[in-house]
Amino acid sequence: MEEKEKIKGTVLSVRGTKTLVLANSVQYYILLDRKDDYIGEKVLFSPAEALAMPSYLFAIAAMAEDDLPATLDSIKDNWFKSFKDN
Repeated sequence: MEEKEKIKGTVLSVRGTKTLVLANSVQYYILLDRKDDYIGEKVLFSPAEALAMPSYLFAIAAMAEDDLPATLDSIKDNWFKSFKDN
């Protein structure tokens, strides 16, 4: 079985079971369902288990959401439905 690509990053923030990670000094990711992460820790994860963030500000806003998966579903269902109709 082939080893999938892994990303190494540093934990910047932890809120509940969400972890904000900085990789390659410019890429932000949120990892969900984490329990034992701590700020400053180096973590290794696969791209498939992470939510890539378009910016630091977006990542901070996403970390503040109590139910991030539901919020992302709401954005997908409501904000972008006008594109489906065209």
